[in-house]
Amino acid sequence: MRLWKDYVHRPTRELWHDEEFGNVHRYCCGNPFEGRALLDGVIRALSPRGARELRTIIEELDAFMGPPDPAVDRRR
Repeated sequence: MRLWKDYVHRPTRELWHDEEFGNVHRYCCGNPFEGRALLDGVIRALSPRGARELRTIIEELDAFMGPPDPAVDRRR
């Protein structure tokens, strides 16, 4: 959770730098996108109430990344 939270709160210019030049810290500290995928698995493993609570927190963090991509939006 912390890895994704730290990633989405980074300034946009740092995110662009990572996309263009890579991020060497991912090798030691973890890939935030893999962490986000792991959170999806955790949601599926939790009870319905726990999953709902975690999904609420994650959706707030995901909102920092901009509007959802309609191609992968599971709510439709």
